[in-house]
Amino acid sequence: MNRYVEVRSIREGVYILWRLGNTEKARQFASGGQRDLIRCNGAINRIIEQALTEKNNNPSIIRRVIRLQEKYEQQRINENIASWVNHDKNACIYFWLYLFTRFTHSSISVEDIRRIIRNDNDRHNYRLYRDALPLQIPDTAEQCFMAGLYILDLLPLPPEVIRNEVDKIRKGYYRVKDSLRDDFAWIADADQGNVEWVWEQLKKHRDFLKDTNLTEFSQHLLSQLIPFLYYLWDERSDTKQLFLNTLRKRYANMKHRKKVADKAPVNIRISKNAKDTLVKLEKRFNRNRADVIESLIERAWAEMNQKN
Repeated sequence: MNRYVEVRSIREGVYILWRLGNTEKARQFASGGQRDLIRCNGAINRIIEQALTEKNNNPSIIRRVIRLQEKYEQQRINENIASWVNHDKNACIYFWLYLFTRFTHSSISVEDIRRIIRNDNDRHNYRLYRDALPLQIPDTAEQCFMAGLYILDLLPLPPEVIRNEVDKIRKGYYRVKDSLRDDFAWIADADQGNVEWVWEQLKKHRDFLKDTNLTEFSQHLLSQLIPFLYYLWDERSDTKQLFLNTLRKRYANMKHRKKVADKAPVNIRISKNAKDTLVKLEKRFNRNRADVIESLIERAWAEMNQKN
């Protein structure tokens, strides 16, 4: 029997390493590319050589790896099935977040992880444990897509069930895609500090994160995660809409408070005609009174400096 086993992709290599119980090695290669394939094959074959040495050249480890390769080929989801995700960063994030929140559990002991890996045929173990995921905290949209594929690869579910789940994700994404711009335009250009303020409000809500238990994530993706967490929140639509409206108002108030925090109050009395003109300027520029007055002062000061 040939002692050397070769995988054809990093994705297959990560699957083999994970199924062999070496979650650390699987994690090491999970965010790699094809250039890391030689190293990945080397890691798998070193595990095989070690097992052969320990068991007096008993080839059971080789047979096991070959069975895992066959199982991977039978069950893996072709990336073309999720082609709608390609070139759409929001779709990548939604794809991963859906699978992460629906098919993973919070951390457990290493011993429990090993037990579940050993009992991979138990169909009741349809949720993976986050400590054992090959790619735990994706940092980019592209990594989100790969992290989602790894979850699909490792779920002990029949291929047709997985394909149905991918189709459900696709329909769910296109259902919320158009709403994204209207519902969350107010956070689209928010700086990191304001995004973190919104996150703190969500964490305070007793139910919002109850089912996801999302505690670790990339800060780079937080502004994109927040809308999709809202859409995936399993709550009545009227309750969700009320929550979103309240959050949006609180956010606007918070920004206003920050804006006026360093403003100095000025009490003045002006003529009725001047006040009427000021009201017209407010409407014309769609700005509040303080902003209009401040703009007029800055413009007058700039013109005066030009003359001097």
